[in-house]
Amino acid sequence: MQRHRVLVAFGIAWLSALVLSWWVYRTSTAPQARDVVRVVAAAKDLPVGKRLEAADLKLIAIDRKDLPKNAFQKPADIVERSLAVAMSTSEVVLSNKLTGRGSGEGLTALIEPGTRAVSVQVNEISGVSGFIQPGTRVDVLFTRIFSNGDAATTTILQNVRVIAYGRQLDPAAKIDARDPKPTVATLLVSQEQAERLVLAEQRGRIQLALRNTLDDEITGPAEPVQSSDLGIEDPRRLKPVAPVQVRPIAPPPPPPVVKVEKPVPEKEVKVRIYRGDKVTEEAFK
Repeated sequence: MQRHRVLVAFGIAWLSALVLSWWVYRTSTAPQARDVVRVVAAAKDLPVGKRLEAADLKLIAIDRKDLPKNAFQKPADIVERSLAVAMSTSEVVLSNKLTGRGSGEGLTALIEPGTRAVSVQVNEISGVSGFIQPGTRVDVLFTRIFSNGDAATTTILQNVRVIAYGRQLDPAAKIDARDPKPTVATLLVSQEQAERLVLAEQRGRIQLALRNTLDDEITGPAEPVQSSDLGIEDPRRLKPVAPVQVRPIAPPPPPPVVKVEKPVPEKEVKVRIYRGDKVTEEAFK
């Protein structure tokens, strides 16, 4: 009888453990109800500056706990607005990725209120060998050559954002090696900076200096760097000596002309003498 009770208790304990294990397994593997919300995302890859249309957008479901604060839940809220950055397929559209309503399309959409887009001529050197791309930041150096042949360089703009290089607005876009290299960089500047930049191009040469995107330090104005600061100075030139004016020596006066008067010959007096039948003449002075 005692043995029977032990077997019954063991069976009940084994059955209880089996039921508890099955319940834990079903609880852990059963799909849990998700609190999801539908947000607006890109329906395809979209370039920077693209004006959004309904066909460019779609709704995707994400957990409410992962919902960004600046996401949109209705495509109609962002149609006709332009992209400030390029977007990939299924990427959630956020307010900081869009330009203001009515800001236009393409480059116009990237010009923030109160700023101006100014293009400058660049080449392989002034464009830092093509490493300047949309989204990078640069300093603008100005070099002026004076009439005496000397030159001076100074930094006229600092930490300026490049919004376009050539006609390229997207820094992540693939560049075809067969395309000609861009010769124009477009900078986003204020009105005053735009005036200084245009004047610098007219009065000398400009050079772009690429900055680290994490370096936003703006230094104070400094004295222009001149040739003497590089240890290279023009050789000193001796002042030209004024030529000595030599007065010509007057030739000596010619000797006086002495007039020699010729002696007046004395008049001869001829006397005719008669002696008999002879006649002679004698001259007397």
